[in-house]
Amino acid sequence: MKRVAPLFVALVLSVLLALVAYRVSVHYATVPTADDQTPPRTAPADRPEPLPMGRTPIGPGPLPPEQARAADAIERARPIQAAVDQFYAREGTWPRNLAQLGLGYPDDHEGGPVAAISVHPFGEVAIAMKPHVARGGVIRLTPTVLPDGNLAWNCRASNYAAATKLPSCR
Repeated sequence: MKRVAPLFVALVLSVLLALVAYRVSVHYATVPTADDQTPPRTAPADRPEPLPMGRTPIGPGPLPPEQARAADAIERARPIQAAVDQFYAREGTWPRNLAQLGLGYPDDHEGGPVAAISVHPFGEVAIAMKPHVARGGVIRLTPTVLPDGNLAWNCRASNYAAATKLPSCR
């Protein structure tokens, strides 16, 4: 009868090494280096330019860098919020996704601290943050229909403490 224990130990070790290699590759793939010579991506004409760190239209005065990144992420979602507003006013229903709005795919909106922006049921705009900014961090902009038919937007964040410190997002 063959011994199973050495094969099991070898399997467990190879899985652990694969997990460590994956973790290291994700870390180095998402964190830019100081000597990175790649040219910066230019924003399409319909996407707003990123806000300089420390400046935000959300409140007066400079913000700490972490909160400035959160404010930048919310500002990057403004065109998508406007598209949801227009879609709801025109159709009377919520868009199901970005493609229905003619805005491509979620990762098309990557830039700055944002990994992707997507539209969820009931018009919710979800902003996924890059792992080096907030691993698993998501800012959710949820519309509420007002009596006059317009939309009011509420901001909530999960796994992203800096966003919850903004006056407009709890």
